[in-house]
Amino acid sequence: MDNRTTVEEKLVEDLAAHVAETADRNVPVLLLALQDILDKVVPGSQKAEQVKKAIWKFDLLQSVLIALKQDFSQIQGKWKTASSLTKILAYCSVGLDPPDSHEFHAIFLPDSVERLLILCRNLQHRYTKIPEGATVSTKKDLLQNFNEVLESLRWLHSGHVFLATNVLRSNYLLQMIITDDKETGISLLGAIQSAVRVNPSVLDTLDEKLVHSLLDEIIYKLSAFSDAELGAAATRALVNIADVYQPLIKLLYSRYKGLRPLLSRWTGKGFGRDLKKLLELLDAGSAQEAEMQRLHRAATTVQAIIRGFLARRRLKKADKAFANLQKNYRIHQEKKDEQKASHRQERELQHQLLLSRRRAIRETRQRQLDMIAAMHPAEIDKYLEISQIQAAVKLQAIWRGVLERRKLGLRKATAQQVRAAITIQRHIRRYLKRQDEKRKEPMMWQPPPGLTDERRVELQSMIEEKRTAKPSKVSERADQEDLHLKAQDAWMHYLSRRLVMKKGYQRREALLASLEMDADLLASKNMYFI
Repeated sequence: MDNRTTVEEKLVEDLAAHVAETADRNVPVLLLALQDILDKVVPGSQKAEQVKKAIWKFDLLQSVLIALKQDFSQIQGKWKTASSLTKILAYCSVGLDPPDSHEFHAIFLPDSVERLLILCRNLQHRYTKIPEGATVSTKKDLLQNFNEVLESLRWLHSGHVFLATNVLRSNYLLQMIITDDKETGISLLGAIQSAVRVNPSVLDTLDEKLVHSLLDEIIYKLSAFSDAELGAAATRALVNIADVYQPLIKLLYSRYKGLRPLLSRWTGKGFGRDLKKLLELLDAGSAQEAEMQRLHRAATTVQAIIRGFLARRRLKKADKAFANLQKNYRIHQEKKDEQKASHRQERELQHQLLLSRRRAIRETRQRQLDMIAAMHPAEIDKYLEISQIQAAVKLQAIWRGVLERRKLGLRKATAQQVRAAITIQRHIRRYLKRQDEKRKEPMMWQPPPGLTDERRVELQSMIEEKRTAKPSKVSERADQEDLHLKAQDAWMHYLSRRLVMKKGYQRREALLASLEMDADLLASKNMYFI
């Protein structure tokens, strides 16, 4: 146990000693200090559980229960103190598992439930007896205290499910729900719903007469009151009970025959969902049948929604397709009209060019005729001869241009073939040269030509002399490996650049061959130029 928990247990022990020495009238105010101790620990943690056990160990929970029997109208803080003590009681009781668990579960917890219900009854009685001339804050404070005590009761039976039976079986609950008060009635109906939700089988353990009494009061509130909030709370309570208590539907049929017309008058009051569900339960006869009908209606609604969605989607697709069809048709027509207009403009342009050319020819011939008419008759023949010669020269030039343009394509193809042949021959010569060099190289197992034993001894002595004269700067093994790695890196760098250099060399060779071939073609006597 850590130091913080020890301090808190010490505080609990000191508080217990102080309570034991204090008069009964001042005990409730002292017990409020338990809330400060509980606020110092994290809820749900191991420290909180240890503090709860310490509170039980020093009988402070029993002191809280006894203090709740006092008349709080004469105590400091009045009924606010009582509601605060109920919160402490409920919080400490939930999650507590003391060593003497039989006393805790069988005696203390049922007594706590009964005491909280009695306190609720007292608060309700005081709330309903407040005169009309009293301040609004007084009624509001009492109603708030009543709801806080009822919330503590819910917290208590939520942590200990078996207490739901004690809550519904208590005569004080029945007395409170019989009271014709709207605000407290709504809270009590919520407490009944909470007990039924916490323990769904609680109604099966109750006496049938008690169940009938509770249902009588709920139905009475539906029939005798016209307030929408109270009607909604009563309807919600019946729906929650019907969900867990199957005989309720038959009981409503047999015991409350005019219930359905009674429920119809609550239509449009703001709680239509719960009211509709209750009417469906009454019409179906059982919760299972009502659920089946609800699922059937839901399936029908879903199918209708899906069919409507599919129909709308098909209609939307059809509208979109029709719009696209119209758009594409308009685009096609526009393109067709543009093509027609373009062809018409081209034809008009060609017609205008033809007219212009004919006009130019007529004008040229007219000028020639005017020129001939103005000439001396002796010069006409000479002029016509010169004109014929010029026309013949133009025709010959045009024809030679046509022939040369035809030959130009053949010359380009021939030049390309020549360049390809030169490149192929160059590669073949290099290949044959490499093959000759390989054949001339001596075999690895053969000594080089001229290398005799005397020459080998002479060379070996020369190597030894050079090594002695110029010893290596690298003597350590690690330095030699480092030098070897540098040499390998340099060699790899050379190999990686070798391919690029080789391609550059090939491009230069091809360019030189092309230049040589172009020079040969230019120097050839068979070349013709326009």
